[in-house]
Amino acid sequence: MVDFSAVMSMLAMLQQSRDDWFSWMVFLLFMVIMNFYANRLQVQFWMGQIGRALDQLNRLRLEAEREFVKTASKYGKEKEKIKKALDRFIGFFTIEPEITDPAGAMVKLDHIVRNREDRLNFFIKEVAPSSDEVALGNLRDLLESTIALDFIFRIVRHYFVLGKKTQNMIYIAQIQMQLPEIMRMARAWRMSVEASKLGLPLGDGIGALVALKMIGNSELIDFGENVVGTELNIEGRRVLVLKAKGPGGEVGKPGEALKRIIESRAGNVNRIVMIDAALKLEGERTGEIAEGVGAAIGGIGVERWKIEEVATKYGIPLDAIVVKEDYAEAIAAMTKEIAKKANEVVNRVKEAILSRTSEGDYVIVVGVGNSAGIGNRLEVSGVAS
Repeated sequence: MVDFSAVMSMLAMLQQSRDDWFSWMVFLLFMVIMNFYANRLQVQFWMGQIGRALDQLNRLRLEAEREFVKTASKYGKEKEKIKKALDRFIGFFTIEPEITDPAGAMVKLDHIVRNREDRLNFFIKEVAPSSDEVALGNLRDLLESTIALDFIFRIVRHYFVLGKKTQNMIYIAQIQMQLPEIMRMARAWRMSVEASKLGLPLGDGIGALVALKMIGNSELIDFGENVVGTELNIEGRRVLVLKAKGPGGEVGKPGEALKRIIESRAGNVNRIVMIDAALKLEGERTGEIAEGVGAAIGGIGVERWKIEEVATKYGIPLDAIVVKEDYAEAIAAMTKEIAKKANEVVNRVKEAILSRTSEGDYVIVVGVGNSAGIGNRLEVSGVAS
């Protein structure tokens, strides 16, 4: 880009010596050069920025790989073997099913998602054979963060090399303009690596934390699909509270569990209340609580589809309560600002149940989110409890 302040300064200087033809020639030559080379200079400046960012991304991904190898090596295999296995697996990808014919698309997607989970679990067991289910869940989260950092690095490197090869300003500009957000995402994934390594609760786990506070020390029921819960009595209402099984990094399959429970009761459920984290808009406060309707659950869409299908089939109202947070806050360790909202959400859930249901009604409360670092009962030791 042309430095217009420098140009104006030069004009002012030249106006003071109008007879200085040499200065005019220098000025005209400068303008001609800038006219032809300004874009090239700008491209080189952008390339320098992207190159420095690429070095940082490379450092972040290598740090994540080292952390995975170091953590996995605690469970029965040498670091060298884990590193070789990780190098083979780091490019792991998932191909979404064909949806040109939409009939059965969600069933196919569910199948692919389960295949993906099985492959990740198989790999973790291969490199950490003595890991228990808690360690397996945390290592899987750590692996996914490592894969995400590697993918971000590869994408930025692709456009950097392509731009360098073609000197195409468009290729370079589209990465340079997104660079601040890309780096913010990468740093968030790096923080996620640390949280998963230590088994800390993630920002995404606020729904699971709310469910834990409601469950308290009640006896648990295992509903399968890594979902646990208990039945409470809230002023004459039977309330079933569900969450992903913790304290390992599990999100479970709440849609599948909910479907089984409702079908087993022949649809005799009066209301479903779901709690989850939600992405906040810029300008909104972290931890802001909002209420609405619908299936409050993220992910690829399979679990939401199952919940919506069974709720629609039996005409069950769906309430949603969300805690707003930034993308980076969702995948990194849970902040105090988010954690302290759990009690307020518990009160909101109880208010919703009491105001929208009657005595004798059956209500299901689902605390959606990753249960890493969040136990299943308050009396059981764990980070969150």
